[in-house]
Amino acid sequence: MNIHENNELLSAFLDQALSAEESAAIQGHLTACASCREELASLGQTKSLLQRAPRRAAPPKLIAAIEERLSRPSWLDMLRSFIPETRILVPAGALAAAILALWLRSALQQPIPLEPLLAAHSRYTAEALVPASELVASNYSAQLNACYGDPKNQE
Repeated sequence: MNIHENNELLSAFLDQALSAEESAAIQGHLTACASCREELASLGQTKSLLQRAPRRAAPPKLIAAIEERLSRPSWLDMLRSFIPETRILVPAGALAAAILALWLRSALQQPIPLEPLLAAHSRYTAEALVPASELVASNYSAQLNACYGDPKNQE
């Protein structure tokens, strides 16, 4: 238990909200630590000032506005009414993510067959189904022919 990092312990000690063991540990620490004693004294003064502060009743309009706002359902409550229990959604989402990951893994391991793509390209260019002026890269056929040979010359 590190009191220096957790001032809530000193506040709980001041409010007598700790167990006997925790209180004893903090009491022992306070005997040796001047900075924690100063912090505890400061917390004690703040608590004393707040206890002596005058109490004022909230205006009735404010109380009515708060009660009205609390009785209205929030957007989160309305969203929950349309969505089933999260006990179902979280496992279902995890299962869907696992299936998708397995499917992507197997899909990415399969090579793309190049031969059908080259055959379709050769057929389209031979039958002039796509005019050269409409191609994105009009020299694509020349590039393929340079790499794989001209299909017209192979007949």
